[in-house]
Amino acid sequence: MDNKRILIISFSNLKNDSRVKRQINYLKKQNKVLTMGLADPEIEDVNFIDISFKLNKFHLLYTMFLSTIGLFEKSYWKQDQIKVAQKKIKSSNLENLDLIIANDIDSVPLALSIKSNNTKIIFDAHEYSPLEHNDNLVWRIVFKKYKTYLIQKYAHLCDSMLTVCDGIVEEYKKVFQLQPIVITNACKFYDLKPSKTQDKIKMIHHGLSLPTRKIENMILMMDEVDERFELHLMLMQNNKSYYNKLEALIATRNNVLLIPSVPTDEIVPFTNKYDIGLYILEPTNFNNANALPNKFFEFIQSRLAIAIGPSPEMSKIIESNQIGVISSDFTPKSLAQQLNKLSISDIDRMKKNTDILANSLNADANMLILKQEIQSLFTVE
Repeated sequence: MDNKRILIISFSNLKNDSRVKRQINYLKKQNKVLTMGLADPEIEDVNFIDISFKLNKFHLLYTMFLSTIGLFEKSYWKQDQIKVAQKKIKSSNLENLDLIIANDIDSVPLALSIKSNNTKIIFDAHEYSPLEHNDNLVWRIVFKKYKTYLIQKYAHLCDSMLTVCDGIVEEYKKVFQLQPIVITNACKFYDLKPSKTQDKIKMIHHGLSLPTRKIENMILMMDEVDERFELHLMLMQNNKSYYNKLEALIATRNNVLLIPSVPTDEIVPFTNKYDIGLYILEPTNFNNANALPNKFFEFIQSRLAIAIGPSPEMSKIIESNQIGVISSDFTPKSLAQQLNKLSISDIDRMKKNTDILANSLNADANMLILKQEIQSLFTVE
């Protein structure tokens, strides 16, 4: 796969998109990588095509209307982000591309429109887009059939397809007869060792502050744990009103602290001083039910024990490697009961097991899978 000319497309901020940044950093080592997105990844020797756009509310409502009445194709090509991308493509040197990696279904029709006869297309679906926000009524009315249409029409035209976990593979297979390859969201390997658990057991949760994640459940859980436990929350202010509500909840509790965020690349070494990575994620939609998120792998690289609700994809890894505890349901009280049973020696044993797992469950292993898949696309029969 050496010396290929590769375009990576994602309608996201490439500086903060961990999954896409891993693709870029790995593939640029032996190839010429071009990127297209909403913000520059700021990676050396990687050219960036800026397709950021100013949202026109009228155009947005118009394309939403087109989608609602079933004019899905017209809705796609009329979107501001697609029109800006098409304009930039015309003024950029995108001839003779060997490979395009299209992240999320929204970038796939665009990728297919610029491919030459010899260009291969990898569709990285990330998660399951037809049910992405199925807990939202407006999303179900406007976007569910639209996303389904895009998958049905365009996914089969790609040469390969990726997604993040087994549960999502099964859904794509069942509904669309597609067979994605699993590339998890595992982060890079960090050469760390577990910290020694002290009498005060420190837990950490980090990530976005979104209402659908119900972070308040983890705060309420702290009313049920014994006095040994302390929770630190390192949250991005994605939704100001929701963040303010969380701040108010935290202010009434002595065992919960809100701490400043650190840059993405510093999360793992920073959280290495903690004991337990915490995540209760209610299955409010299909993707939440099948979540195997970045933070889970960051907990592992931080050498933490892990405490979660009964999310099946995370649970499989925890159970098979004995690296944490899983509640019987998604209520705060249920996970608190599991935590209260833990001794310091239990936590240290789990952290030791996580240390072992960190050597194999990381981005390096995933990128070997990606490398093999790309090589197979260019292997002459």
